[in-house]
Amino acid sequence: MKVREALTEGTNILAAKEIENPALDSQIILGYVLKKDRLYLLTHDDIMLSSEQSDAFNKLLKLRCRHIPIAYIIGEKEFYGIKLHVKPGVLIPRPETEFAVEETLNAILDIKKPKVADICCGSGAISVAIAANNQNVRIYASDISDISCEITRINVNSYNLQDRIFVFKGDLLEPFKENNIRDFDVIVSNPPYIPKSELANLPPDVKNEPESALNGGLDGLMFYRKIAFEAPRFLKPQGKIIFEIGWNQAEAVRKILLANGFTAISVVKDYAGFDRVISGSLNY
Repeated sequence: MKVREALTEGTNILAAKEIENPALDSQIILGYVLKKDRLYLLTHDDIMLSSEQSDAFNKLLKLRCRHIPIAYIIGEKEFYGIKLHVKPGVLIPRPETEFAVEETLNAILDIKKPKVADICCGSGAISVAIAANNQNVRIYASDISDISCEITRINVNSYNLQDRIFVFKGDLLEPFKENNIRDFDVIVSNPPYIPKSELANLPPDVKNEPESALNGGLDGLMFYRKIAFEAPRFLKPQGKIIFEIGWNQAEAVRKILLANGFTAISVVKDYAGFDRVISGSLNY
């Protein structure tokens, strides 16, 4: 079978299972198998696949037909211009989360040696992206998940950032309390924020991601309340908190921040025009 035939067959198989971008996914999977980029496939579409390559391609297509996310299949995801290792059990980084990175980088731009906490670090996407773009920052990342801590450490080591990113396993800010780590300039977090009642309605692909990284409690606001309540004890005076939020949560999270001593609340919209990041400064 030639490359063009494999791509056509892969597209048809995925389309029959109502996969959202069947042609693109077919190209990504075959490119992964052949260790070539998509442009190479399209310009060398008469190359013959070996039987081993065809078997590997078909095996991965079957995974995609079960709505296993592409990032899990190929083991990586691009985020803020860097490639991150991911695997099942860790939340896949989204483009929308880049806005939280951007807000944090702006917040620490004029600080000589900024100190940042990344709560619910997941794959380490936020931490690695920030450290890769600010050579002076020290980041303390935490997550309650063993897999998340493992993958974060892999990504930290991949970019040789282990001297500036420190990973702690534990619940929210608890590891920092235990280790007496305080005086952060910024606390940034992309916590679970989907209301429990909405989990059943998520797209099939998302249902293959860890529920613990998605479930924000009854109203989706549980982790915002917990982090905002604890954060003042760990921030420097006038320190900043930065949250990724759901598209309809800005007003509710604004009230949570105000109730916990944060002012100068601002909201940033994402690429689609939805509220996506909220920030506030400690008012003392």
